[in-house]
Amino acid sequence: MKRFYIYLTVLIGVFFILSGCNDEWESELYSRMISLKAPINRDDVSVIYLRYKPNNESVTFKLPVIVSGSRKNDKDYMVRISVDNDTLDYLNLDKYTDRSDLYYKQLPENFFSFPSQTCHIPAGTDVAHFNIDFNFSGIDLVEKWVLPLTVLPDPSYKLNTYKGRQKALLWVMPFNDYSGTYNAASMYVYFGDNTTRYMTASTRETRVVNDNTIFFYAGITEELAENRGKFKVKCEFLEPTVEEIIDSKTEEGTGLFIKRGKLSLTADNPALEFEVIGEPSYEIKEELDIDRPHIVKRFFTLTMEYRYKDAESSDNIVFPYRCKGTMLMQRNVSKLIPDEDQAIFW
Repeated sequence: MKRFYIYLTVLIGVFFILSGCNDEWESELYSRMISLKAPINRDDVSVIYLRYKPNNESVTFKLPVIVSGSRKNDKDYMVRISVDNDTLDYLNLDKYTDRSDLYYKQLPENFFSFPSQTCHIPAGTDVAHFNIDFNFSGIDLVEKWVLPLTVLPDPSYKLNTYKGRQKALLWVMPFNDYSGTYNAASMYVYFGDNTTRYMTASTRETRVVNDNTIFFYAGITEELAENRGKFKVKCEFLEPTVEEIIDSKTEEGTGLFIKRGKLSLTADNPALEFEVIGEPSYEIKEELDIDRPHIVKRFFTLTMEYRYKDAESSDNIVFPYRCKGTMLMQRNVSKLIPDEDQAIFW
């Protein structure tokens, strides 16, 4: 009899537990709130890579707008989104204090537009996209341009303010076929005509000027230097010769290519007294990853030699430099991902 009561007690307990679980499953566990999906992935902001397009052509970025909750959204939302003019000021002061030359700059209105000020999230959908059209013609990427966005308050929805998820700080990074971070360990920087002792910078981050031109900073100029813009060297990739790589076993084309061409190096700052030596050139070679054949690996080799003068580091002395060597970069691209900005392994 005692054992019967024990079994009965256990069954009653299980019944109440299951009843509680069923009730909880049928009801909403969390408040439904609106947030923007822009995870921080570099220096307290969200870097977004966008293909630079020539001839004033725009490129569209789709910013995810999310309705949180444990159940499927059953309501229509019209989410209002606008530029946030305050957050960058607080971030800059907190991160860089008095180094105003390193401040994030708010992207000017001539470089972006909103087809609509609202994002419609229909019932039955938890994620929709807010379209932003960017036009990067004439942009100077010496500065770090950020588009700060926020969800505007509205009686029809609740904001997800946890860790600022109602905001997005989009550091726009246009790219072309040649931009990225190069290994510069083989780019030797000599003082004057010295040929035995040299300096190097481990990497050079190159950024877009237009669809076939990038820029980098001369010599070993630090990329966070206050006067970095005065040392900008433009590197234009001239029309290449293209050679398809032939499979040595089948003697058939592989669909992979080697591109070779000349580089045109220029500097806008006359104080640099910039001088190109010889004929700078480039080579881009493709191959498939052995373990992941859907990955195309592109190897970039830039070969160059140039002179410049640094009149900025001292009030009384001009420092002459000669740079000679190569800069190398590998870019991996997945053939399985249709969106180019996501197919590249940044």
